[in-house]
Amino acid sequence: MAFLKPDEQKLIQSTINNWENQPQITLITTGHKEDTSFQALSDELLSLKPHPKIKSLKKESGLPGFQLKDNLFFSAFPLEKELEPFLDALSQLSAIKTGNIELSSDIQESLSQIHMPVRLTLYIALQCPFCPIMVKTLIPLALHCPHILLHIIDGSLFPESAAKDKVMSAPCLILEDEFRWTGQVSAQEILDIILSRDPSRLSPDTLKNILEQGDAGWIIQAMIKKNQIFDSFIKLLLHENWSVRLGAMVVVEELADTAPKLAALLCPILMDRFDKADVPVQGDILYALGLAGNVETLAWIKSKHQDMEHQDLIEAAVDAMENLEI
Repeated sequence: MAFLKPDEQKLIQSTINNWENQPQITLITTGHKEDTSFQALSDELLSLKPHPKIKSLKKESGLPGFQLKDNLFFSAFPLEKELEPFLDALSQLSAIKTGNIELSSDIQESLSQIHMPVRLTLYIALQCPFCPIMVKTLIPLALHCPHILLHIIDGSLFPESAAKDKVMSAPCLILEDEFRWTGQVSAQEILDIILSRDPSRLSPDTLKNILEQGDAGWIIQAMIKKNQIFDSFIKLLLHENWSVRLGAMVVVEELADTAPKLAALLCPILMDRFDKADVPVQGDILYALGLAGNVETLAWIKSKHQDMEHQDLIEAAVDAMENLEI
């Protein structure tokens, strides 16, 4: 079954002819059942003359789709009402390369004040008459601000994702996990809410993205500034995925060196969670306690060590105690 209608093919080709610098599209596959549909659409796009530049990238998890920029992702088919906004995004990417910026001074000023990562998720539907307006509203924000991570999802194509986020209609825009709009909303209103956010309320997913981008220092400075250990950060330290815990441990190591009193606030929380954690997580808890702990932490580890049977935990406890006794 062909995805693109003849008029859509002509629109794509004519748009490409107007690009001075053709942007790169990345087809993301993740093992999802919709991978084959996105691959088939990609093949159709590549059969056009001229055709867009498309490369492929396989990821282990998440939704498939088209990535236009590191922070701009379409888990939706750029067809029907969504084709024009998709092509418009690519055209803007081409224009950015030539220095042509089409944003109001107020929007540019607001974007320049965003220094904290922002996760925006926009749910759309192909037949929705208002969704393209929201797509066109949001895309320039992500294109001109690398801190804004925009994920556009077709809720009818990925109903499991829409159900998880409790989306009942489109368009629906979700800021982190704490604020949402249904229907149309202005760019300035969105930016005003973004700029008034409290970093301590960032979601675990957002902090995880920050760590994956190699910006652990931002999390460290944010917690130092607030003199607070963020609840979402605790969830990363206790995450079931070892690589996530490893990234969080980098933050603990730095906190222990630069802000030991703040790092020490982790200890009672981690000790309280220890018994309910799996063995691998318990081992990492002991490591963190060895970095951030004090005399009371040392006494607690010694008491736990007496009853330990798992060799990995015994070794982790010994290492933590040795570190605290130095």
